[in-house]
Amino acid sequence: MALVWIYSRQMPLALLPFSVYSVFHVLTYTRTNLIPIFSAPKAGAPPTSPASPQSPRPGSNSPLANSIGRFVKEYYDTSMTLVAILEIGLWFRVLLSALTFSKGSWVLLLIYTAFLRARYAQSQFVQGAFAQVGARADAAISNQSTPPAARQAWESVKGGLRTAHDATDLRKYMGGQQGTKKPQ
Repeated sequence: MALVWIYSRQMPLALLPFSVYSVFHVLTYTRTNLIPIFSAPKAGAPPTSPASPQSPRPGSNSPLANSIGRFVKEYYDTSMTLVAILEIGLWFRVLLSALTFSKGSWVLLLIYTAFLRARYAQSQFVQGAFAQVGARADAAISNQSTPPAARQAWESVKGGLRTAHDATDLRKYMGGQQGTKKPQ
């Protein structure tokens, strides 16, 4: 997807999901690779082979590594949900540019829709974000001041989305489960 964004019209919103991913990748890399290199072994500790599975990783007891690990563990689910909501918001931004007939926007809409559909199939966070956005839209539409035509249009959109989801569900064509889902 990054290559698509390099060659398409710039949308600053597209950087936000990558930025959140990057923060967690840098933190995890720092905790697992850099801190053990720069932390000194404890005085009086017997030398161990780094390849030995019984030997603790150097730096595994580092307060900085522990606090990074707690941060990642505490905020990972929240930030992946944020990324999923940003990806959905970005789809609406791409749809808006397609409706205004910006150059190359229809191709971008098709590619990004396929990407978002694949993310939906593989990520419980994206599924949860769609459920959250759908529930908010249902709550807004169910307001008494909403005209019946708008309610009917929303039901048509939901029906169309369900039909598109069912038509692009690969499990149906493969005869069962696709495999295990990744949590991201």
